[in-house]
Amino acid sequence: MAGNVSTKIVYQNCDTYLIAGLKKRDRINEDALRVVNSSRGDGLLEVKWENTAARHVLKYNVSNLTALSEYVKQPLTQERYFGILGQIQRILEYCSENSLTSDNVILLDPKNVFYDVEKRKVLVAYLPLMINMYKCSNLAKFLYKLHKNANIEGADKTVMEKYALFLEDNLKSQRDRSIGLTYNHLYTFLHDVLGVPMSSASIRVAEAKSGAGSKEGASKPSAPAQAEDQDHTIVVSKPKAADCAAFLKDSANREIPIADFPFTIGRKADNDLALTDKGTVSKLHAVITFEDGTFYIEDKGSSNGTFLSSFEGGREKIKKQQLNSGDTFYIYDIPFVFTVNTGDSPTVIVGRKNELKAKTDDLKKTGMKHIAYLLNTSSKEKVPIFVYPFTCAELSGIIISRENQKSRHSISIENKSCTSLSVEGDEVTIGESSSIFSGCNFLYYGISYTFYEEN
Repeated sequence: MAGNVSTKIVYQNCDTYLIAGLKKRDRINEDALRVVNSSRGDGLLEVKWENTAARHVLKYNVSNLTALSEYVKQPLTQERYFGILGQIQRILEYCSENSLTSDNVILLDPKNVFYDVEKRKVLVAYLPLMINMYKCSNLAKFLYKLHKNANIEGADKTVMEKYALFLEDNLKSQRDRSIGLTYNHLYTFLHDVLGVPMSSASIRVAEAKSGAGSKEGASKPSAPAQAEDQDHTIVVSKPKAADCAAFLKDSANREIPIADFPFTIGRKADNDLALTDKGTVSKLHAVITFEDGTFYIEDKGSSNGTFLSSFEGGREKIKKQQLNSGDTFYIYDIPFVFTVNTGDSPTVIVGRKNELKAKTDDLKKTGMKHIAYLLNTSSKEKVPIFVYPFTCAELSGIIISRENQKSRHSISIENKSCTSLSVEGDEVTIGESSSIFSGCNFLYYGISYTFYEEN
């Protein structure tokens, strides 16, 4: 079974097929079918669509392919293993870029995913349906099952422990918060945390127009802006930070600038924030507006609703509600933190280490002295802290803040989206904060840091 779709392997005329049986009422999306059948080079299995009296049948030719569950049982190098994970991430990214919902990727069990040993290529099946009735993908569970079967020789123990912890944390987060692991999160972890070479930047946000104000009469960009290099980059417009009225932060702590209004959010690619791989998101789901000096979030009649502050199954959907800096809103179950831009936040290009390094270098050139720093206890590298609240790409998902109380002050670390954070041995889950002090130790995805204040 894949979701509630029945799957089986059959042998016909010396060929091997993965068969997916659908209900008769399920309608085939012929446009998606054409995309799938032109995408073998991008990791999707070609599919034949057949009708019977009772149901539709989708046949994927898997002749001369090996089930991934079996392939990973043979001895693999760490490099080869993470190369397979990178291919899976890229397949999901490709689906997103071509408006193929990730729910219809058959990615629950490694036995239903295949590997071309000769070409060293992962291939997956996709259900090209008009209406998405099934949920055949669960990336966290799939990777966990794959990892349990994998036979990796000569692996770096620290790296593998860090990856195993990442999977366990995502499974726990999914159970507790109903938020699944996405290809974006996998890219960020493999590329930014483990340093695995990846073939492309995984996220491209449609180019926003410069300057705050009304969109009336303005045209939408026709295509996403291109990544400027092969680093992990979100490319947006280049208004100065002070020109962006506000910005959003997603669950991976990436910043998305809001340059003008109304700021649209939805599944269609021409939205300012396009969530094209999310079947639970409507074509135009919600908008952020600025009226008489106040920001608002407004649901545009979406099927699954917009929520403010928390996502709970029985909670009442909002229609239009005021947004304050620091509020979290949910596009069904996808969280975003809204922040009013004070003009000192680097929101032009997010996630690029060279940009952040340049910003730090600029601060050093001004003669500004750092007030604290983080010491990586393994590499002995220092991460300077010039101002509070403090964030950086190396430790995405956490914020370090300082609160002054008369002659005293307190420092805290807040977990915004990090799935593996502990302070002095105590776990800090997403949404929680912990007090820290000079000399305090914390673990970020298994990497040890010590916080020091300068005298």
